[in-house]
Amino acid sequence: MNLPALLGWTFRLALVSALALLIDSYLPAREWSWRIQDLIYRRLPQSPPDTQIVIVDIAQLERPRLASLLLKLGEAQPSFIGIDAVFQAPFRIQDDSLWQAALCTVAQKLPVCLVSTLDLSYPMEQAPQVPISHPLFTGCVEQAFANLILYDTTARIVREYQLYTVSGKDTAFSLGLRAALAADPALLDTLSFLPSRFHIRYRGGLSHFYFVSGEEVLQENIPLGWLRGRILLLGLADPLYRTMEDIFFSPLNEAFLRRSFPDMYGVLIHANVAAMLLHRSFFKEVSLLWVLGLLGTTYLLISIPGFFLRPGIGRSALVRTLQIGLLWAAIELTIYLGTQGWWLEVEPVLWAVLIGGEVDLWRIAPPRPLA
Repeated sequence: MNLPALLGWTFRLALVSALALLIDSYLPAREWSWRIQDLIYRRLPQSPPDTQIVIVDIAQLERPRLASLLLKLGEAQPSFIGIDAVFQAPFRIQDDSLWQAALCTVAQKLPVCLVSTLDLSYPMEQAPQVPISHPLFTGCVEQAFANLILYDTTARIVREYQLYTVSGKDTAFSLGLRAALAADPALLDTLSFLPSRFHIRYRGGLSHFYFVSGEEVLQENIPLGWLRGRILLLGLADPLYRTMEDIFFSPLNEAFLRRSFPDMYGVLIHANVAAMLLHRSFFKEVSLLWVLGLLGTTYLLISIPGFFLRPGIGRSALVRTLQIGLLWAAIELTIYLGTQGWWLEVEPVLWAVLIGGEVDLWRIAPPRPLA
């Protein structure tokens, strides 16, 4: 390799590296596939509100008022009450007694569930369930874990969900799954055929579920007869977003590259999972054979210039054009499949396009025969 060619390759390497660093600062490579798949939600048709699940905002209600709220809700005869809140330490004896009595009274009439956590010293799929509320409050009620999967604890974006765990002979249900089972017990028969970890197919935010304020219920401002037979999920769900406790980012967030404001309370994530299960609207994984076939086709297409053109500007331009076209096609295919309910792991395809193009540019063309 002569000096001009060496300088050319050095300049190209520096330019590509600088561009890669610039892109990585705003869109890290490990998040490419996630961010592309987030675009699915911008193409999905608007979902109607789920009429089976009701979100009840408990704000910062003290335990005596929570006890009154729970008793009122229990009188409406819902099918299930899940409480996405933790009651770790006893406070005043009288307040704790009221809350304990309310839990036990309502639990005698219908399923009431407090959240637990998983012992993450084990792999999540095999982690046993551990109570996190004080034993004073867990004796009469069921428990379901509320752990959310965060790949980036700083960004706090929730895209996947652990439905259940199996530890020895014990199976622990998540809050979203337990709520869905209350309305559709037939789900239990298909549980062994469902993967324990799911990509969440979000239905939407607070506007996609029935919502009531616990404070309004206590003030008797709304009738409660319509709650009969419905799933009630109690937790922090302030429609004005005045509290940042138990709130996360979701793929529905309006800001795509830099999510600046969290948009999804934890109780809403559990509600979305319950709705996904009840409506059987989960994503289906694209078969590995299809992915391998797509990888092979991608590499074949990106290699075409190397078989017909000698190294030069024309061949490089054609390879780059093919790379851009195939990247766009892979992104569009991923989004289209997502809108049809299929989940394609697009990252291997993107790497095949990028690496395949670089390999082709470095390929040495066979010498032409002498005349």
